[in-house]
Amino acid sequence: MISVAQNNLKKYYKEKTDIENKLNVFYAMSKISDEEYSELTLLVEDTYVEIEENEKNIEATEVAE
Repeated sequence: MISVAQNNLKKYYKEKTDIENKLNVFYAMSKISDEEYSELTLLVEDTYVEIEENEKNIEATEVAE
C-alpha cells in the first residue's frame, strides 16, 4: 500500500512543496485526521528524500563523465 502511494506521489507531484501544500490544506479543512496527516507527512519525507538522492547521484555521474 505504501509503495503504491509513493508511486502516485512521484507521478502526480514533481515538487515536494506541491504535495506538502495540499496536505496542509486538507488538514486545515479537517478533511484528514491528525494521525493521517502525520503518516502522510512522513511518507512525503521518505518519498522525496529518495528522489533528491537519485537526482544528486545522476548529476554526480554526469559531471564525472
